[in-house]
Amino acid sequence: MPNYSDNAPQGYGGDWSRGAPLGRGTKAPEHRTAAELEAEFIRLSQRISVCLRLKEARPSEGYKARYWQEEADECKAERETIRALIKAAGERAAYSPKVTLQRIRLDSGGYDHCGAYWGHGQPLFWAATDDGELDATFRASNRDAAKAHVRTLIPAARFYR
Repeated sequence: MPNYSDNAPQGYGGDWSRGAPLGRGTKAPEHRTAAELEAEFIRLSQRISVCLRLKEARPSEGYKARYWQEEADECKAERETIRALIKAAGERAAYSPKVTLQRIRLDSGGYDHCGAYWGHGQPLFWAATDDGELDATFRASNRDAAKAHVRTLIPAARFYR
């Protein structure tokens, strides 16, 4: 089972002599559904056709044609990334790990027990999976709201306790 202190931040910018770290990094799985990704794929395909039409409409203006070709190439690269994410989204639907969900207590100055500064506000929660796919800190009003937030990232998540 993961432990919050195992991945404690190491001071501001990784240097303890520069003071307390400001929070900690978050690692979370892609949370868009296959339907959302497919809609994005279609939008990018339409954008590519528009860019190529605009490029063809300006053959004598080299710099404008080059701009639209570069824009189309960027959209094609992003579309290939989306294509890979669509495949992964189908596999992720069956992903149902056990999640450690823990409330992190803050002292009166807004620091956790590892020395990271979080400030004041709603309660702070930390969620992590055994396989390391999720390691996130976030604020939520209560444990049920924190579980709901984790389920936006991993719909089939199960929780310890």
